[in-house]
Amino acid sequence: MNNILNKKIIEIATKSGYKSEFVESYMIKKELTAKGFTFRRFALDQLLKKNSKKISDFIKDTYLPKEQKNKFAQISKILNPKKDAPKYYTENDLAFDLSHWFNSFSNGDVLVSPEYFVGNNVEISVVGSLYGNGQVGLHKGKEITKINIHPKYANCHAIESQIGSSRGYMRLFAPSKSISHAANNRFGFAQDKKSKIIWCGYIEPQSNGKFNILDKSYSTGKTYGIQVENISLSWSAEIKAEYYPTFYNN
Repeated sequence: MNNILNKKIIEIATKSGYKSEFVESYMIKKELTAKGFTFRRFALDQLLKKNSKKISDFIKDTYLPKEQKNKFAQISKILNPKKDAPKYYTENDLAFDLSHWFNSFSNGDVLVSPEYFVGNNVEISVVGSLYGNGQVGLHKGKEITKINIHPKYANCHAIESQIGSSRGYMRLFAPSKSISHAANNRFGFAQDKKSKIIWCGYIEPQSNGKFNILDKSYSTGKTYGIQVENISLSWSAEIKAEYYPTFYNN
């Protein structure tokens, strides 16, 4: 699909009430966007800031003195692209050199791959926090932050753990306005119809159409307790993914 058609689809969808960011994220997820490999400038800026480095440090450390002036000009063209400008030093070349340079002084916790600088990423909202009582407190206004994520999770929201043993742990789920059968007998999020409290736990359906939310072990399946029982739900959603964010996701 070409870029002109991409923009037209986003324009029409926006007029229909959808946010352009959501439409673009959905198109990336479904592989409907043009297969371009533009350089992710913000990803480079993020790593430079994290490591207190400048692009000039990269050039001095990576290239011979007689090459540095030319490389600086070539890199500037990539970081500040002009339409149809010729390229003798490509985005992929720069991504490879940068990954090698960053990995040369990193602590080794997370290796920086070339794809980090040229791959597709989308942003999703962190809409709430999970607390030790198994309940979720929703964020409001400026409390809602964004994280970068793989395009396959473009339709998800994130909940951040505030529990001491898992502080910062992210759980992803697809927002729902109804009870999801896919969430039954799985770990997920669910809202009590009466109290409006959002629970996180193992969602156990009952024969009377109501639900229990259990405190259950991930590793053994053992049930430690019942967080709330015999409640009617407004909605439920299974946890799609969970992880501790790295600089890739911040």
